Amino acid sequence: MTKEELEQLLADKPANIKADGVVLYNAVNRNRAAYNQESNVANLRNMEAAKKALDKFVAEIGGGVTGETFDNLLTVLKWLQDNGWKAARQSLYRHQSQGKLLPNSDGKYTLRAVKKYAETFLKQTATGKRVQQNADDLQREKLEQELKNLKLKNERETFNFQKDKGRYVPREQLEIELATRAGIFLAGLKHWIQSKAADWIDAVGGDTRKVGELIHQMTADLDDHINQYAGQAAEYDVIIEPDTEIRTTEATIEP
Repeated sequence: MTKEELEQLLADKPANIKADGVVLYNAVNRNRAAYNQESNVANLRNMEAAKKALDKFVAEIGGGVTGETFDNLLTVLKWLQDNGWKAARQSLYRHQSQGKLLPNSDGKYTLRAVKKYAETFLKQTATGKRVQQNADDLQREKLEQELKNLKLKNERETFNFQKDKGRYVPREQLEIELATRAGIFLAGLKHWIQSKAADWIDAVGGDTRKVGELIHQMTADLDDHINQYAGQAAEYDVIIEPDTEIRTTEATIEP
């Protein structure tokens, strides 16, 4: 950061902020001069520490971003954190050293490069997931929903096909058929009782002590009647209501 850029940044700041900025800026220049005079490890460490302190100060007071570029990694870090990315100083510097985020020839970082870095390597604070992972999750959910819709569509088409072939009947028609068959069955039972009553009386000789034998005989005859009803197609005359015409229906019940 140049002297003019710092002065512009501090122009509207309180006096104590301006004083801190001047101290940090001067410290960078003194340590840079010392390192230029004697390039040893100690002077290099002091110069880098002073520069990092100034960069941190600039980032904290809202500086370091000029248009579409960032002056340093601290301003990049602040932007990332302010814009919903999980970023830490240590990992950011490590990624920079690994070549995952590189500056321009002037040492600044473009907003485009920072965004690409974030979308590729960082997780979002809100979801804890990377952008690609979110996209994969959304795509998977979309495919699952499309599969459900396709399965439902196939079931409907299969049902309509079978209905067209006569394998399904409307519920109202089914209820009418069931009611008709119930009427047929009831009428058959009444007729059967009338035709069998004399045989049952003869079977026990009118002796009430032979109730067990009577029940056995009636049960056997009932089984025969139901088997005959279930196993054959037959025509029945069923009277639905008094004073109405008789309706003849052929009914077949599969066993």
